Amino acid sequence: MTLPFGLESSRLLKLIRLLALLAVGYVQVRWQWERLNALEREQAVQHWARRALRVFGVDLEVQGPLTSVGPLLMVSNHLSWLDILVYLGLSPVRFVSKSEVSVWPLVGRYAQACRTLFIERRSRRDVSRMVNLLAQSLIAGDLVMIFPEGTTSLGDAVLPFHANLLQAALQSGAPVQALALSYRLKRARALTTTPCFVGDQTLVASIWAILGLEPMVAQISCAALVPAESLGRERRALASALHEEVARLHSALITRA
Repeated sequence: MTLPFGLESSRLLKLIRLLALLAVGYVQVRWQWERLNALEREQAVQHWARRALRVFGVDLEVQGPLTSVGPLLMVSNHLSWLDILVYLGLSPVRFVSKSEVSVWPLVGRYAQACRTLFIERRSRRDVSRMVNLLAQSLIAGDLVMIFPEGTTSLGDAVLPFHANLLQAALQSGAPVQALALSYRLKRARALTTTPCFVGDQTLVASIWAILGLEPMVAQISCAALVPAESLGRERRALASALHEEVARLHSALITRA
């Protein structure tokens, strides 16, 4: 679909702003990162994510108790690569990502700067390694975010949860928090699937599509923390309970404006 000239010009202007922001971020993580302490790095990542969200025209709306202090394992439904910017804009979270991302041009370096934990998803041995790394990160007091669906969706329903990485919460004794995310057009308050990164769509095509949208709102709903002593000892039961809670939060988000 061809956009009217004014909207197309706006999209091109946003693309220029995004490329400039990517350049600034690359310079920072390539040549300045080693001079920053841990807190300064967290602040730089959050500042960059918020600037990127402004370029994409995304405002944040949070419902419920958002926690910004670890240790905490956070679980959410997963719609898009844009989810990463949304959650980084809220809290200094660590993510788990597939190992291929670590070598992607530009993106890989940014992911490493965000202290992303990389996993070889097809290797059972690597899943065990990742559980141990996550547990260590939680014991150290980090906020860690995982997407137990293991893939993105169009957001019409929350996909089944994989239980393996949830073992890290049981192993570390860290509390868990369920969250749900949806995207709406800001003016019409209508749900939009344009940000959803699904099927054979490329990252470049996804970015271009989102840049062409009118301003959006990322809605985040947060459940109360579940303390470690209430988690039980079986990860599949924990996965089932968290899936039910995320689905409940998500249903409430998408059925109201």
